Amino acid sequence: MYHIDESFYEPEERDGFLVTSKRKRVWAKELEILFDFDRVCKKYGLKYRLNGGSLIGAIRHGGFIPWDDDLDVDMTREDYEIARRVMPEELGEEFEWQDLSTNLAKCSFDSITVYHRLPFAKVRNRNTTAIEPPPMPSCINQGIWMDIFPLDDALDDKKFTKEMLEMEKELYVTILGAPEIQEYMLSDACNTVFPKDDLRGIMQLPHDSRYEIYEKTLISFIGTSTKYSIKYCEILGGLHQVIDKELYEEVTEVPFEGFMVPVPVHYHEVLTHVFGDYMTPVRSGEHSAIFNPDVSYIDYFKNPTKYTDMIKLGADD
Repeated sequence: MYHIDESFYEPEERDGFLVTSKRKRVWAKELEILFDFDRVCKKYGLKYRLNGGSLIGAIRHGGFIPWDDDLDVDMTREDYEIARRVMPEELGEEFEWQDLSTNLAKCSFDSITVYHRLPFAKVRNRNTTAIEPPPMPSCINQGIWMDIFPLDDALDDKKFTKEMLEMEKELYVTILGAPEIQEYMLSDACNTVFPKDDLRGIMQLPHDSRYEIYEKTLISFIGTSTKYSIKYCEILGGLHQVIDKELYEEVTEVPFEGFMVPVPVHYHEVLTHVFGDYMTPVRSGEHSAIFNPDVSYIDYFKNPTKYTDMIKLGADD
């Protein structure tokens, strides 16, 4: 059983940056998400590890990057698909697994902003608030979150890897639903891997059916290569890296805010490949969100003027 000691919330300076008690209250909620996610993963034998800024933070700071405001983990596509099935039922009642399919089950597609049409999942705490612009309707969980990124196979041949990534992008554009992007993709000015008639056919399907095609296509790549495609942020314009699977196969544990968390054994090679000189701090990666670890986003939307103690994390929080 994990326990966050009261001393954790004390303000402190890290790398010349003041980490306030407000920021640490948000971090604590994210750690609670991680702890429950870890519990379910252990029950089902699922392997995950920190990635992105959270992995940098673990290695460079022994915890969060001082100016960071979320947690990132990744899983192989195999384990991710199992997690999609079991997490909604197994997570504690205050937590919710969220991806495009769960959002589509709650809200109309047009009401879901592009930010929430992403090819990865989040686990959110429904008793908290973390609202990013533009705000979503309250049918979408907007609590404090942790990101879960799937690691998909990237074909060994560079030419086919590029084609595979293009296929993924094209399928995702059919889900994204931005008319101007779809129109361009179907025009003669854009070369596509999929036949344009096939893409037009997919666009005629309901959005949940399009998402199912997208997922099944990525599942079909499982076991086809010795490399993973690492995705940070959305497909369109997001950071994509292709990396050897062997760098991810073995997992070890390192301290993170006083708790032991899983990371790749070859974390140095992974971070160097993706970020270069990861040991030199670079101020970036903050979200333009307002947080409240004590108020549900549902209550906030009912009466936003009532809650004047929302936290906007920044240099002066």
